[in-house]
Amino acid sequence: MTKWYREEGPECDVILASQVQLSRNLEGIPFPARLDDAEKLRTADRIRAAAADSKSSLAGIFRYVDMQALEEKQAVAMAERRLVKPEFIAGRKGRGLLVSPDESLCILINGEDHLLLQSAGAGFSLSKVYERADSLDSILSKSLPFAFDPRLGFLTENPSNLGTAMVASFILHLPALNDLGVVERLSANLFRLGMSLRSIGGTVIRPRGSIYRLSNRITLGLSEQEAVENLTGMARQIMAQERSSRKKLIQDIRVQDTVSRSLGILRSARLLTYNEFLDLASVVRFGVAAGFLQGIDYQLIDGLVLRTPPATLMLEYGMTLTDSERRAFRAKMVREAFQNQ
Repeated sequence: MTKWYREEGPECDVILASQVQLSRNLEGIPFPARLDDAEKLRTADRIRAAAADSKSSLAGIFRYVDMQALEEKQAVAMAERRLVKPEFIAGRKGRGLLVSPDESLCILINGEDHLLLQSAGAGFSLSKVYERADSLDSILSKSLPFAFDPRLGFLTENPSNLGTAMVASFILHLPALNDLGVVERLSANLFRLGMSLRSIGGTVIRPRGSIYRLSNRITLGLSEQEAVENLTGMARQIMAQERSSRKKLIQDIRVQDTVSRSLGILRSARLLTYNEFLDLASVVRFGVAAGFLQGIDYQLIDGLVLRTPPATLMLEYGMTLTDSERRAFRAKMVREAFQNQ
């Protein structure tokens, strides 16, 4: 089955993905950080049983992954494609993952909280993604008593998640706004509105690949639907700003030259670090979105972004590679992908 992140979603020139995460804990059981190994295993078994209940509509949907049984590069590869958080693979004993075939739905077990329900989709699809997360939450709550307080909402290990315990996000590609230097100011304004705009890799000022995560910060005193609606409205505004900025930038011959040179490097390089590839791919993707480059689709670029991180690259080639070998194999993969573009 095709993974969700290999699909081309709505408004994908700016919005790469939509995601919703719901943190949940079981009533009467201490948070995972206070459980011993045996207690973590019992908790994991209880959650697995609920997800596999033959009487439930979830029966047969999920595959279970014992995180402790994974090789290091397998675990790192999961973090590289954002299936799990990096901290989730740091201490894997007693931790597990329930994942759907296309990886659009998954349940992280015994991370910061007992469960982290995660729903994801390509492009501008937050409403649909939220509906799937909410449905999963409702089904599991029938057999798993979640810790809930009438005043505080869902109880979580991190007090900042109290209330809905929901984090909704858009993954955005903002090369034009980044180049114009307005992202830092935009991030500060969004913070005051209860939202967060952070780079994925690097800093807000100098992100890798100009990729940012827009998410809600407030989970208490605001319903899930309100948070999704607010975030969606803000994403539309940012999307409009980015597209307008692209039209202006691409008229500059120096920008056109940078786009052409970046494509030339990707087509001919013999060595590429992952960070170098991300920056070049971002420029080329900008060129495609601005209408300057023809015949290159977003799926090609985005697919390479997911296939070429260090651990994922080694899994694809089925061998352990030195840093120099990874640079060479990555460059070869990229050259071949752009051969007919």
